[in-house]
Amino acid sequence: MKVLIVDDALTVRKVVREILESKGFEVQEAKDGFSALELVKTEADFDVILLDWEMPKMNGYAFLNVVRQNELAVNTQIIMLTSSNKKKKIMKAIHAGADGYIIKPFESESLIEKIQKTMAG
Repeated sequence: MKVLIVDDALTVRKVVREILESKGFEVQEAKDGFSALELVKTEADFDVILLDWEMPKMNGYAFLNVVRQNELAVNTQIIMLTSSNKKKKIMKAIHAGADGYIIKPFESESLIEKIQKTMAG
């Protein structure tokens, strides 16, 4: 399974990468929405995108809107991976096309479980 981690925090990307690679996932990283958008346009075969909300240049919500409105990565599950636990933000992301939501901090088992449940439909 191919996963794109989009987060401006290097430590978060590193931790998530280690968790996913230990389970056999193929992982790529982007530090903001613009970088992620370029990857999606050139490599539209990601199974899952783990997407932070708060990032410079292009935040996760803006990225989510661009991807979903332009029908990019239509077969890709997008899971918000963010520290915001506000119900309004969660609903906003779901309405914009997010397939799931994980609140930081998280346990590695819950991350894997959420990805598997999201992929299963």
